[in-house]
Amino acid sequence: MGLVTAFVSLSGEAFAHDFERTQVTLTFARDGAFVLEIANDAVWLAHRLQPFSGPFSDRIVLFVDGREVRPTSVEYVPGDPVAVYRLRGRVDPHARTLRWYYGLPIDPYPLTIRRADGRIVMEEIAGDAWSRPIDLAGQFQAPRVTATTAVAAVGALLLIPIALRARSALRGR
Repeated sequence: MGLVTAFVSLSGEAFAHDFERTQVTLTFARDGAFVLEIANDAVWLAHRLQPFSGPFSDRIVLFVDGREVRPTSVEYVPGDPVAVYRLRGRVDPHARTLRWYYGLPIDPYPLTIRRADGRIVMEEIAGDAWSRPIDLAGQFQAPRVTATTAVAAVGALLLIPIALRARSALRGR
C-alpha cells in the first residue's frame, strides 16, 4: 500500500511539471512599437522546432484589427534552462484589438501584455489556440509631426538664409 501511495504522489508531481515552460510577454510603447518575448524550455524548444523550416516568426501570429503584423526583427537569446525569442515591431497607433496565436505549445501558458498606459493585462492561452480579442485602444499616441514634415521644416529653415542672401544680392545690383 505504501508503494502505491508513493507512486501516485510522485506521478502527480510529474504530470504537474510544465516541460514547455512557455511564457509570453508583449510590451507596448506609446508610439505603437512593441517587444514580444517568448520564453520556453531550451531543450523542449529545440526539439519542437525540428520539424519546421523557416524562421521562428512563422510560428506566431499577431492579428491587429483584422491584419497580421509581422515583427521587423527577431533575436534569439539562448539560455539554460529557458531560451527566449525577442521580436520587435510596430502596430498602428490607432490599433483597437489584438488576437494572438503561438503554434508550438500544447499546454496552457500565460500571456502578459504591458500596455503603454501602464496597465497590465494577463490571459491564459489554452496551448495551441487563439487568444480572445484583447483591447489595445487608447494607449498609443500618433506622432504629432511626421518624419516627412520634420525633414521639410528643417530644409525650409536651412533655405531661409540662402534666400535672404540671394534677395539682398539682387537688391544691391
